[in-house]
Amino acid sequence: MLLVWKIILSIGGFFYLLLLNRIVIGLMRLKMTPQQESEATPRVSIIIAARNEAENISDTLNSLLKQNYPHDLMEITIVDDRSEDDTSEIVRKFSEQDKRIKLIKQSEITQGISPKKQALEKGIAASTGEIILTTDADCKHDPGWIRALVTTMTPEVGMVVGQARFVANNKNRIPFWQKLQFLDFQSLGYASAGLVAAGMPFHCTGASLAYRKQLFDEINGWDGYEKIISGDDELLLAKAANTDWKIAVAALPEAIVETKPVTTLKELWHQRIRWGSKGLYYRTSRKVILAGVFLFLLLLVISPIIAYLASDWRYFLIWVAMRLLVDWQALSLGSSLFCEKYSLSEFFILEFIYPLVTVMFVIGGHFSSFEWKGQQFQSKGKA
Repeated sequence: MLLVWKIILSIGGFFYLLLLNRIVIGLMRLKMTPQQESEATPRVSIIIAARNEAENISDTLNSLLKQNYPHDLMEITIVDDRSEDDTSEIVRKFSEQDKRIKLIKQSEITQGISPKKQALEKGIAASTGEIILTTDADCKHDPGWIRALVTTMTPEVGMVVGQARFVANNKNRIPFWQKLQFLDFQSLGYASAGLVAAGMPFHCTGASLAYRKQLFDEINGWDGYEKIISGDDELLLAKAANTDWKIAVAALPEAIVETKPVTTLKELWHQRIRWGSKGLYYRTSRKVILAGVFLFLLLLVISPIIAYLASDWRYFLIWVAMRLLVDWQALSLGSSLFCEKYSLSEFFILEFIYPLVTVMFVIGGHFSSFEWKGQQFQSKGKA
């Protein structure tokens, strides 16, 4: 029994180290290789799907209107997805003052199709830009955000991946669990950048993403994934990766947008199982790697019991040490690349609890329903 446990732990550990190795290689490549930049200033269309965002949409629009990009080459389209608050009225007032802002109302949706994807498609269909930029209605942007993404889009690049970070309104009263959430999200951003740079794109965020409208049309948008509630970013990335277009990382601090975190553990649960609900829809090679990583984290959760019963802690501790080392290396590279900081004590605590919570979120994402934007969705992330 002990031998079987060691073999399975080694198999899962191999997949984990494989994935982290690619992340580290990609981050080192980004850090050591000068980023190619385009001098072109194409017309861009910023598309935002908003639902019940009256509290946030003003700050988002104000940050976008301060972009240091030619005003006559940008437009901002807000698609109001059946909001029950004053989102539309706020956007309408902005549009009366600045003609770059457009409002589209999505009053009805096709059942069985992701509402957010329907909203984004409406915005893209009405766009006039060569480049589509997506972000969320609760984000704040650096004045150089558009340029950071667009200058990365050289002629052979079809999609550019940016970054997002959680930022609390009151930084002096952040619960400790939220600090761990912030670090986890920060680490996820580094992992997505590293994997894209290493030629193994897994993840991106729709809060800071750019792609050519030509690419979107060539892959027929979300065709094939339209029933999946989430994944307007990652699943589009997966389709883009199967084309001849290159995918690039905007490895600049200006490409990082600020977004609001969830404020309760219940909201965190629903958010993370929504994220975890997409795992079954990756292509086979990606699912094999993710299954191996999940197996490794699951074994780390139950291994202390096995090690205790067998009175043999050495093999378990070796894998814990190797995971700690490669995770720390990836986090250090990412923070250096994007000029950010992190707490070493929070890193160690997150390392300890990460396997358990990740296993819970992945299982919940495939067997539990979740709430999002005041709506209830069934398990496996389908509309």
